[in-house]
Amino acid sequence: MSDGLEPPRREPYLDEDAATPMRRMAARLVDVAILALSYFYWYIVFAYAAWWLIVLARGQTPGKQVLGLVAVKSDGTRFGWGRMFVREVFKEIYWSVTFGLGVIVDIILLVLSDQPRTVADRVAGSTIVYVPSG
Repeated sequence: MSDGLEPPRREPYLDEDAATPMRRMAARLVDVAILALSYFYWYIVFAYAAWWLIVLARGQTPGKQVLGLVAVKSDGTRFGWGRMFVREVFKEIYWSVTFGLGVIVDIILLVLSDQPRTVADRVAGSTIVYVPSG
């Protein structure tokens, strides 16, 4: 009998390790490459924006989706659209305000920290995990 106070459903990928720094950087490069194409083919911006808004609801960006990465909360559930939107916007503002030094800080945190989490991950309470397809 349920009293309505059940814990959130644990996702099947919770036993997976956090995503490797290289996989995370590759996902970011996919996002940047798609946006770079928009300088030559402006209509790609609209397709990318639609894709980005759709996959945010799954705790992903297009690059994360392509590489099988998902943002999860400390209880293991996926980030929702709003929380993921705030995380991604914070990351872009943080990187812009620090004139790119935030990118270097994030890489150092990913590579040298015992918890491979960027500043945006720490602020938003997220961990990025790899979910193998299949």
